Amino acid sequence: MAQQDPSPYRLLVCVNPVGSNKPSCGGDRGSNALADTLEAGIRARRINARLSRIICLNRCLKGPAMRIAPGGDFFLQVQPDHIPTILDRLEALAGQLPDGIDPTDPDTDDPTGFGHYFPGQ
Repeated sequence: MAQQDPSPYRLLVCVNPVGSNKPSCGGDRGSNALADTLEAGIRARRINARLSRIICLNRCLKGPAMRIAPGGDFFLQVQPDHIPTILDRLEALAGQLPDGIDPTDPDTDDPTGFGHYFPGQ
């Protein structure tokens, strides 16, 4: 059995596709592509956090919207060139994974019950 990840940190990314006739912070503005890039960055940097794609952060008019949880920064109107800054902030809060945890191993236990680092892998 793999070592458990004790990190409470998640990067919440709204991927709600409200529809083309309404403002949306999610699917209509490229949040899924941004989330894919952020997941790759979290793995590459071995950041001790995971990304969760969610339905609403109540910031639809300022999307794509993201937030570090629990209780962390919001990132609004996110563009690809903002990704390094977001990863820097997440890494500063969460640190790096402990030795012995493989961020690409989907079988690593997750004591939070939210699924491993990158749901959908």
